[in-house]
Order: sequence, then structure tokens, then C-alpha cells
Amino acid sequence: MAWRQIHCCIGRLTHMPRAPHIGDWIALLALTLMWGTAFMFNKLALVAFPPSVLVASRIVIATALLWGYMRANGIRLPAAGRAWIPLSVMAVLGNVLPFQLIARAQQHIDSSLAGILMAVMPLFVITLAHFLLPGSKLTPYRIVGFVAGFAGVVIIIGPEALDGLSHNSTLWGAIAVLGAALSYALNTIYARRLGATDPVQLSAGMLVVASLLSLPGAAIDLPGIATPGIVATASLAVLGLLSTGLATLLYFRLVQGPGPVFLSFVNYLVPLCAVLAGALFLDETVSSSVYVGMVLILSGIALSELGARTNGLFRYLRLRAVRARAVRGKA
Repeated sequence: MAWRQIHCCIGRLTHMPRAPHIGDWIALLALTLMWGTAFMFNKLALVAFPPSVLVASRIVIATALLWGYMRANGIRLPAAGRAWIPLSVMAVLGNVLPFQLIARAQQHIDSSLAGILMAVMPLFVITLAHFLLPGSKLTPYRIVGFVAGFAGVVIIIGPEALDGLSHNSTLWGAIAVLGAALSYALNTIYARRLGATDPVQLSAGMLVVASLLSLPGAAIDLPGIATPGIVATASLAVLGLLSTGLATLLYFRLVQGPGPVFLSFVNYLVPLCAVLAGALFLDETVSSSVYVGMVLILSGIALSELGARTNGLFRYLRLRAVRARAVRGKA
């Protein structure tokens, strides 16, 4: 679920985004499908693979794919030294921890519910940025957006989930997904504080460290696996090659092309895709309260982004007015 790193590169762009063309819309649709169906493929793979093996396998497969891409394009990993310290932090926050939490959560909750709850990640980023990033302030739009998103989460989980708290696996599964969203948000904040760096090099380095961290746990659980079926094996391959590896390359293509604002559409499309995939292929049912909660979460994201874009427009108009007055003064 690298889709939760969307905000990481906003501060790194050194060029103006271009207008999206038909190829960008196709790439955005492909990215939505890869990330939106990842929850379904997680569910299918968990039938045969324990979470530790699933996580390690998808990371190793994605690492191999990005390694081949780097070799083909002459991109090198950072030299040994201090550069690997932030990569290690981001490997934990952006890969190992959230992947583990989501996989373990999906042993107890539906894929559609996991996809919807993960949508709160941008709201976590906006809130954390207020405290951890200079210049990122909570505006009234963002506060209302966060409250709407939080209300959506409460409605989805439901107050009845608090009954029998210690034995409620569904509640703890939902909390684990929210923990994964928080981990992705912290990774985004950390990446922004690092400043400019090569995004493909950064992702490949993260995956290399994540592979090394996740393999020992997988080695412990691997002997207990019976011969996996073709569906579980194919799902694991899709998670590594498409949902993690190829999706990362598509993501950076869009960030460096039409830009993060265009890419932010996935915040709305991925949860919808997760719900459709769960309903069509896993026969999952979604209650009306979950739909209401999803609408509130997506509305909260929209409000938060609307405030940021409105403020940006006002700043742009003020700057143009100042420049116009300066030109008239010189005349």
C-alpha cells in the first residue's frame, strides 16, 4: 500500500506539473486498481500464508522489480553510511509495520472495511503536520475535515464494538488498520522533513531495508506452511509485482508528470475500488453505516484539500496583485 506515500513528494517537486493527458488518466486508473485490490489479494493470500511470510514475500518481490528498474536506468543505491539511517526509519514506518498491521488485521476484518479505514491517512498527515512541520497549520477547513473523518471512523466501527472489548477481534482488527494509516502518515511527515532526494532511490533503499527486517520473522513461520494453492500464490505474486513494485514506479511517473494534486484523486478512488473488489470477488457485504462512514471520511479529505487549495489560490491572486501594482508604479 505505497499509495499512502502520496504526500511524501509534494515538497520535493522542482518543476511545474504539466496538464494530464490520456496516458496519465490510464496510469491513474491502473494505480487505483493495483492499490484498491491489494486488500482483496491480501485476504486471498492469507488463506495459505501467515502475515510474516506474506509481508516479507511481497517486499522481496517488489525489491527485485525496483532493483531491475534501477539497473536498467543507471540509478544506484546510496553508499554505505549515514544515508541508510533515514531509509531504515522509513522502511519500518512505510513498509514493515503497516504491512504487518494490515495483514494481521485482515485475518479478522473484511478487505472492504480495511480499504475504507485506510482512507483516513491523509487526515492523519494534515493533523500531524500542524505539530511537526513548520508552516503547516490546521485551518478551519482542515479541523472540520478531521472531525468529519473521525466521525466516519466512529460510525464504521460502531459503539457496539466496545462491548466485550478484550474479545472483540473485529474491533482490534480495525484499530490495527488505523495504526497502519498512522504509521504511513508518520512516514510521510518524516520524508517531508528529509527534503529533496531521488524518489526511486529512496523507495528502493526502503524496500531493501524492509526485506532484511522482515525476512527473519518469515523464516520462523515458513516451515509451518502447507503447499499453498494457486489462488493464494498468484495473489502473493500480484501483491509484490503490481500492488507494491509496479505501483511504485507508476506513482513516481505521475508525481513527476501531472503532479501530486492530480494524484490525490486516488484518495477517493482506492476505498471505492476496495469495496467493489470485496463485494464482487469475496462476497463481502457492506452495511449502510459503513457507507455513511466512508462518505464522511471522503468528505473530510475533500474539505481538508479544498481549504489548502483555496488558500493557495488566494496567495496566488495576492501575489499577482502585488506584482501588478509594482509594474504600474514603475510605469
